[in-house]
Amino acid sequence: MFSNLGLLSSARCPDPTCGRPRCFFTHAEASSSQSTLPSRDVPSTVRQAVKRRSEAEEEERIRGVVRRVTGNDSRRGNPTSSPRKLDNGTIKPSVRDGISASNMVPPALPQIPVRPTPTPAPPSSAFAINTARPPVLPINLKPSPHPRPDRQKGLNTLYTQYAKLYAPILHLSPDLAHTSAFSQESETAATSSNVRIYKTAIHQAAVSISKRIPPDKLDHPSIGTVKESRVAHEVAEKEKLSRLSREKIDRYCLPLDQFEIWRYPNPQDSSLTDISPEEVKIDGEGEERICNRCKVTFVVSSKNIEERMKNGECKYHYGRTLPERIEGRRKWMYTCCGKERGEVGCQDYIHVFSEEDDDRKLARRVPYKTTEQVIGKGDGGLGKWNEVVAMDCEMIYTTAGISLGRVTIVDENGEILLDELVRQTVPVLDVNTRFSGITSDQLKTAVMDLPAVRAAACMFIGPDTIIVGHGLENDLRALRLLHIKVIDTAFVFPHDKGPPFRRALRDIVKEKLGYFIQDRTSDLGHSSAVDAKSTLEVLKWKVREDNVT
Repeated sequence: MFSNLGLLSSARCPDPTCGRPRCFFTHAEASSSQSTLPSRDVPSTVRQAVKRRSEAEEEERIRGVVRRVTGNDSRRGNPTSSPRKLDNGTIKPSVRDGISASNMVPPALPQIPVRPTPTPAPPSSAFAINTARPPVLPINLKPSPHPRPDRQKGLNTLYTQYAKLYAPILHLSPDLAHTSAFSQESETAATSSNVRIYKTAIHQAAVSISKRIPPDKLDHPSIGTVKESRVAHEVAEKEKLSRLSREKIDRYCLPLDQFEIWRYPNPQDSSLTDISPEEVKIDGEGEERICNRCKVTFVVSSKNIEERMKNGECKYHYGRTLPERIEGRRKWMYTCCGKERGEVGCQDYIHVFSEEDDDRKLARRVPYKTTEQVIGKGDGGLGKWNEVVAMDCEMIYTTAGISLGRVTIVDENGEILLDELVRQTVPVLDVNTRFSGITSDQLKTAVMDLPAVRAAACMFIGPDTIIVGHGLENDLRALRLLHIKVIDTAFVFPHDKGPPFRRALRDIVKEKLGYFIQDRTSDLGHSSAVDAKSTLEVLKWKVREDNVT
């Protein structure tokens, strides 16, 4: 490269906003200090000597410039004309090669160009997308086999279609068309191996965008790239098909004549609701019962419960027995400890019992009520209650047998409507944390008793509300509620052997939905909210599978 001669370094730059890092012109302000310095009286002889010295230095500098321009340098042996002195002692440069010092503008000494002071960066809003004009591809694009002009043309095509599509909502997000156009163009460029395929893909994308339904909100499925919009439409269609309403899922309700087969309390049995006060016995204190766990006969008592817990009067296995082939023989082994059936229990605690499905005995503890009885006459219309809810209850052991410990109700979208612990009116024997997920400390915070919780549940459950659940007969018994419209996923997805055999909810969820619930490795118990939502999800899967409209 040629070296800079600095011939223009003394001239002011014609561009007042110049930002070139190495400008040929000067950007330095004229020094005002010289004009402001006070003049001093200097002898004329001194001023003349200084002037002669300055002129000699200027002449020497001019000769150097001329030598560099013409290529004649005395240091290389080229002849140069000697300057001659004038009568007044000054030196006059000689004329050589048609170049005269008199017609040459003597430049000032070379100066280093002064960079202008950098202006502070504008705020981030200054770099926002200019929505008033089509987008421009950024300079720092990733290497691509497609020429930049073709990509810019494709970007403009996409932007035109997006601007038309988003016209109704551009006031909500002015840069939406730019963002979508950039995303679609980048996606197309990344997936196209050559220019021909790229142009075809851009055309197809533009046609697809032009056929979309204009959006009316920012989360509309028509917003986004072709791929994003396709996925959003699939999700929206899936949600539409999965939407549960009374008309769509009424076909899955358990028929009334199947209630006895599936061991549901009969909602038309008035003997369960008409219990006289003399028949009521709130617990089984002093009665002989068979322990649910160890099958030993014992007397129900609330005395010395803590001491009996420490002594471990009941030794049992909490796991199930499954067949295994060991040393060529088939043996039934417990899942909790791996011991063979018949061996001493691996856990010790206190004896517990239940009334199982004896509805008459349960009614004497706490009488049943129908949904209509809980609601009462003239207490609101049908629109007051949900069309579809899912319910799951957790049980604990008390001196009254198995009692309701927690009730959870969710709507068709899985939003929790009610999640309440139940205050016990009789002594608690075991909160059954391994299966209920309830701890003793949590139960102490309960406020509502069973009748109050039942009344709260019927704020969402009406006479025609469909209740969805798994093994729902146990939940209705614990809640002492008689209801006709029920969907039991154990009935919708029956066991191969038929009733009373039932498939576990976790197995149905794993098979149909592909994920796990009720982790067997945890001793923290089930989540009633998760179980309730899972019954809804498997029912939605069934509705989609059957293409119910």
